[in-house]
Amino acid sequence: MEFETKAIHVGQDPEPAYGAVSVPIYQTSTYAQEAVGKHRGYDYARTGNPTRTALQQALAALEDGAGALCFASGMAAEANLFYLLKPGDHVVLGDDVYGGTYRLVSRVLTDWGLSFDTVDLADLDALRKAIRDETRVVWCETPTNPLLKVIDIAAVSEIAHQAGAWSVVDNTFASPYLQRPLSLGADVVVHSTTKFLKED
Repeated sequence: MEFETKAIHVGQDPEPAYGAVSVPIYQTSTYAQEAVGKHRGYDYARTGNPTRTALQQALAALEDGAGALCFASGMAAEANLFYLLKPGDHVVLGDDVYGGTYRLVSRVLTDWGLSFDTVDLADLDALRKAIRDETRVVWCETPTNPLLKVIDIAAVSEIAHQAGAWSVVDNTFASPYLQRPLSLGADVVVHSTTKFLKED
């Protein structure tokens, strides 16, 4: 499927109960179960619901990814990703990342034992120098917020992988319509979907 077809059709199968062609908004917090642990795909809304599943399928298709997870906010998604790390791990952040990302790392996660350095990711030699043995993530944003720097995702990802680190790209500004970081070597893509991905 071409991008436009994916955007319209992935995750948009007609709803089975009544045939609605737009995904209904499921507002329930819990689902009836036939027995303990025996349900029809969903048990509690905190673990999933059909509306969120449709969105996740659509986002994964647009990014050419294997899957997607949606959270209540972009910062919640970022926090969950950083929680995969452990105290003592090191992160390289682009020097012009979204302020909320910088504050999460510098004011919250450093108290938890994470260390980080900020680097101009347009300078690949500076990136190489910033990487340590304990570097686990290179966090790239392109175009950056707010200065709109353009970073070479493929080159940054290659350097991250040579160090055994994940390449994470915040694709909020470009959206998958303009760039697909996974196809350029990134391991993970994050979005704040209330910006350029939202439906109008």
